[in-house]
Amino acid sequence: MNTRSGTSNVVPDESWRKIFRRLHADLTASEQRAGEYFESHPEAAYHSISEVVAQSEIGYGTIIRFCQKLGCKGFQEFKLKLATDGVVNERSETTPSDGPGGEAERRLKSDLSETLRLLEDKDIQETAKRLLASRVVLIVGVASSAPLVLSLAWKLSRIGIDARPSIEGYVMAVNATLLNESDVLFAISSSGATKDILHAAEVAASQGATVIALTNFSNSPLSQIADVSLFTTANRDPLKAEVPSIIAGEAVLEMLLEKLLFVAPERREHLLQSSRAVSDRKL
Repeated sequence: MNTRSGTSNVVPDESWRKIFRRLHADLTASEQRAGEYFESHPEAAYHSISEVVAQSEIGYGTIIRFCQKLGCKGFQEFKLKLATDGVVNERSETTPSDGPGGEAERRLKSDLSETLRLLEDKDIQETAKRLLASRVVLIVGVASSAPLVLSLAWKLSRIGIDARPSIEGYVMAVNATLLNESDVLFAISSSGATKDILHAAEVAASQGATVIALTNFSNSPLSQIADVSLFTTANRDPLKAEVPSIIAGEAVLEMLLEKLLFVAPERREHLLQSSRAVSDRKL
């Protein structure tokens, strides 16, 4: 029984298409349109909700309600159903493989190439300027973005910037209340639509802090909140937890570090100091 959205008799392992057809009459017209969109666009399993909204012209709320009425907690869970559907599986079954790493290599090269093409130097420059002028940088991200949060915090700390990572929703929201107009919240979210990240960004903005976003989508809710946005491009397979987005994100962070050291070469002294501080910890 699923009472969350007023829908009953949803069988967990049942095809989403069968559930959709059985519940069709109980769905609103816009929810029916969402189901029809996914039936004709099974490749949406590899897209973010922001992409689906832009391409289908169906609202965020409608898509979430549609997913919930089919027995899913949200769009991410629905994407797993969509990705394991027979129609979508034809995508991988009909894609030729040219040996171990062949497809992965092509995908990663494409991600990096497109990320570098989209990245604007003025945005990197502005991000570096705001980070260097900050009192505190709170870096937030969850799930597959968490490694990037820790990576950026480490990079900034090595050049003398007070960077504080936060990868848990409640904690980042509380930490955001401590920020002021001298601080920066650096939000990392592949989809740009993660609730915890959006909430932390909204709290930080209300405190007067600068909000910087690292995300895949220029039309995402996060990029609408941010003062400055840096964009990556990554092909997302819902069955692989969006791992490729980490590679593209790390490339952007490396470029940001280089820009910081170019704008403020005196920060290289902090690199030397931190290296000396840990020199006796290495064999």
